[in-house]
Amino acid sequence: MLAEVIKGIRETEGKAEEIRRSAQAESRRIIQDAEQQAAELVRKGLAEGEAKRREILAAAEQEAQQAVIPIQQRAAADVQQLQAGARARQEAAIKMVMERIVKTDGHS
Repeated sequence: MLAEVIKGIRETEGKAEEIRRSAQAESRRIIQDAEQQAAELVRKGLAEGEAKRREILAAAEQEAQQAVIPIQQRAAADVQQLQAGARARQEAAIKMVMERIVKTDGHS
């Protein structure tokens, strides 16, 4: 009878050890799965962040290009105006120089 009790205790201890090992293995598997899921979430987060960054950058570039157009148009108009003014002054200067050359030369 005592032998049976001891045998029962040993069997129970063996089952308990098997349960403990099984629980440890399950715990390691759960932790590994959680780490893989966390790594995947990080990868997804980085990919989403990169996509959002590209989207924001493209929108900012487009906005900047739209903002530049009126500035370029004003600059082109200013250049044309300056060139027209310079041509007018150049013609007046040429005329004035020609008049002085003719007067100093004596052939009026």
